[in-house]
Amino acid sequence: MTTTARTRATMRLLATFESLLAASAVYGGVSLIARAPGFAMPVEWLAPLGLTSWVLPGFALVLVVGGSLAAASVFAWRSDFRAPAAALAAGAVLTGWLAIQFGVIGVRAPVQWVTVGLLAVLIGLALLARHRLVAS
Repeated sequence: MTTTARTRATMRLLATFESLLAASAVYGGVSLIARAPGFAMPVEWLAPLGLTSWVLPGFALVLVVGGSLAAASVFAWRSDFRAPAAALAAGAVLTGWLAIQFGVIGVRAPVQWVTVGLLAVLIGLALLARHRLVAS
């Protein structure tokens, strides 16, 4: 499938954004696991999930969230017609991660709202990419 220059540019923007989000998720997950300063959150927040450390959530952030975003970015870098769907799927995974945070931890940190904003941008870029693919 041939794509226009505008569609390719949108895909590159989507891929770059997803790559940055994936790198952020990996960094955040490793920091949670290592209890790095600024990421050493109270373990009591995990009590409703039956967890006693941030190791499992850290691995989930790296593998599930970071992995899905990284996989989606591969489709977008290739300007693949599956890129918008992959980006929306990665957005759904990120939404699930945020839902768990808000449900268990509550609104405790500004970074949660920053992540909501980044999620909105991700979904917007995915919808724009889908629109441009259909139009081309």
